[in-house]
Amino acid sequence: MDINHDCQHLNQAVLEGDNQDSTNSATPMLETIRLRLDETTLDDSEEIFALFSNPKVTQFYDLGAFESIHKVREFINEEIRKQQNKQMLRWAIRDKMTLDYLGGCGVNHFESERHVAVIGYELCQEAWGKGIATEALEKVAEFLFSVACIHSVNRIEAYVMQGNTGSEMVLRKLGFIKEGVLRQHSYWKGRYHDLSLYTLLRDDWVNGNN
Repeated sequence: MDINHDCQHLNQAVLEGDNQDSTNSATPMLETIRLRLDETTLDDSEEIFALFSNPKVTQFYDLGAFESIHKVREFINEEIRKQQNKQMLRWAIRDKMTLDYLGGCGVNHFESERHVAVIGYELCQEAWGKGIATEALEKVAEFLFSVACIHSVNRIEAYVMQGNTGSEMVLRKLGFIKEGVLRQHSYWKGRYHDLSLYTLLRDDWVNGNN
């Protein structure tokens, strides 16, 4: 399940090697009742490889299965580089008690001039239907609208493929408004895709939590 992971994600920049230090101090740790959100590290490579090998997970995703663990490590290192450069802000979603990897979520990219954060998430199939995505993204939204965020955010955007009713339900629960459908907005896996645009404004969040 996805809320638009940056469509150019693996096509940008030079990917670094497997031996890079995977500690990512650019990721603040967040906690909810059931979850811990923290940095994605190279230790998560096997879990991420398995996650993206599930066609049900990637059905509404712009990325397909990774060819190898080596490619996963390149992917993780590239995310770390972008986070250190304040281009994105992604978390690993973990069970708070066991620290098992459940998926990932966060900001795929910031548009700092417009005070916009574009978010996305992906969950292991075993975590579906348990409110995990809603719980994680609620905490992410709270952080993005706080003074602790690395960029000032007034508007959170989420792009959803047609038919991804699960993601749309999560967004509605959190107060996101559907602004419309962007026709043939993105291109991946050999075809164009219409994407629904959902948004949450700082004013929406403040008014909804008072």
